[in-house]
Amino acid sequence: MNPLTNVTMTIPKGCDNAPRKKIVIDLIVAFLAGDGGTIRTNVSESAVWINIATSEELRGVDQIVDRLDENEQQLTDVEVSSVITHGKFASIDGVVHYEDDSALYFCEVLTFTSASNKGMVKEIKSYHLLK
Repeated sequence: MNPLTNVTMTIPKGCDNAPRKKIVIDLIVAFLAGDGGTIRTNVSESAVWINIATSEELRGVDQIVDRLDENEQQLTDVEVSSVITHGKFASIDGVVHYEDDSALYFCEVLTFTSASNKGMVKEIKSYHLLK
């Protein structure tokens, strides 16, 4: 079952006309849904994921995908505030609400292997605040 089946998704208008923005949104949705296939398609084998708040680093797409099963809280809605892309860089921020009334405010800063739409994510820096 898709964990996002009953989740309300709010995404800014105009994000569907830029291929890189769509990739960034699809990638965040994949992380929330535990979709390892989409992550493996868009994240390089040697990618690094850095959680700024905890100083934790995951190295390689296998470690990143293995981490997907650790979030067992049920989502109620996801609101993406903005998606910004420029060259080989992108960021996305917003808030995820859970059924226990907690909220995760997030900002993900992504670096791709190139500015091309075929570039893969090589680094993710996560800024998270749980309230």
